[in-house]
This record gives sequence, C-alpha cells and structure tokens, in this order.
Amino acid sequence: MHNQVKTITFRASDGNTVKLEQHESLPSTASLAREYAAAGYPDRYVVFTEKQTELSALGDSLTGKDPEKGLYLSCILRPSIFSSQVGCIGPLSALALSNAMEEHTMRSIGIGWVSDIYCDGARIGSTAVEGKLDNFTSYEYLIVSFAVRLDEKKFQPRLTDRVRRVFVEENQSIPMIMAKTVLNNFFAVYKEIKNPEKHLNNYIGKFILNDKKVKYLKNGKKKPAKVIGINKDNITLIIETRDGRRINVSSQSSIILPTKI
Repeated sequence: MHNQVKTITFRASDGNTVKLEQHESLPSTASLAREYAAAGYPDRYVVFTEKQTELSALGDSLTGKDPEKGLYLSCILRPSIFSSQVGCIGPLSALALSNAMEEHTMRSIGIGWVSDIYCDGARIGSTAVEGKLDNFTSYEYLIVSFAVRLDEKKFQPRLTDRVRRVFVEENQSIPMIMAKTVLNNFFAVYKEIKNPEKHLNNYIGKFILNDKKVKYLKNGKKKPAKVIGINKDNITLIIETRDGRRINVSSQSSIILPTKI
C-alpha cells in the first residue's frame, strides 16, 4: 500500500519554526529521522506517523500483521549545548509528553524512570534520546522520539472544544493535533535546557514509582528491591534492596520496572 506523505510547517511555542513530515505508516520514526539527520536535514525537522509497524510505544518489537496505532514522532535537533547537558533531555521530554497528554484527557499522567509515562496505572508510552557527537564536547545532531499508544481501553484522548475546532477547520487528525501539543510542550522546556532546575522539580513531582517493587539484576540474577526516588543531580534511580542497602542505578538494563502499578 502506498505510504502517503505530507509536510506542514508551524511556529512552535518558543517562536521557532518546526517542519513536520506526516506518514500514513512507518516501521519506526526514529529510524527515518536517523537517516534524515545523517543526510543533513535541519534543526526541528520532525517525522510523524499514527501507525508504527516495527517498534511499539513501549519499546517492544511488533511481530503481528497490524501496526500499532497511536502517536509516534521523532524530532531532529542541532543543539548548541555541551554533551554534559544532554542528560536532562530524557526526563524533560517525558515531562513534556505527560503534560501534553493531560491536555487531551481527563486522566492524570504519571512518569516512570527515565522517560516512561503511565495512565491509570498502565505504561502507555515513552520517550527516547539518541545522538551523534561531532567531537567530544558537542553534538552533530540529537533525535528525541515520543511514542504513545492511543488505546481506547487504556488511554482515550479527550476531544476538547479547542481540539474540535482545529479538527473541523483545518481537517487535521486528532493525533496530528496532539503531536503539535507534544512539540509545543517540549520546546517550552527545551529552550531552558541550560537551566533545567524548575522543570526537573516538576518531573520529580510527577514521578509515580516511589515505594513500588522492582527487580534489580545482579550477576545475572533478579533481586527484589523497592524504589526510593530519583537523584536529581544525575537522574539515577535510587532503590533499596531487601537487606536495606540503597543503590543508585544508572543503567536501565539493570532494572526491571513494572508495566502496571
């Protein structure tokens, strides 16, 4: 089936222009954005689709015939920041995504570690950040990806009067309108990436895994533990093991987090 593509340009919340390329379906927005970034596509060029066929919103590989439906977008950035400042983008992108989703639903959206988002106790999406260094201190490009399942059973977007008006007047799909909301929320925090303290406090305020049980991987074995909180200085996860030891976890591969809480 032919993959229809259309491109729109709009001005984001920080006053800068964003170009958004919408596809009917894609294997992965991140993969295409990676190709575009390597080919020299500009800052704030976004790849967007409502149907993804290879990678789910939760990071799992899709093996079925039907694509997963939802909100999938990857944004190319050409940042003038040091590599030491990039660590904040993950949690801040999760904060932006959760705030955007709350604008389109009556439900409260919580944040897991580092950038998962939860609705009604179920993990419904996440963000991811990748990049290519042009030297040891700065990046040639970054790609920030956002993904949310729009499952009516777990997460049903609310058609507000504002969204309804845009939907009717501009003939845009609800996910397209939500994608713009995500980008507007993201660029509102991204412009303050060098001074992220306020936004990191908001991120921690929406963190919902405190006191939740997790599994900690040690020497190939799963050990029970409990989440204590987040170290704001380095965005590590603080857990407490069964024998009372507190550990700062920096690698997501060494912890098994719940998909439902």
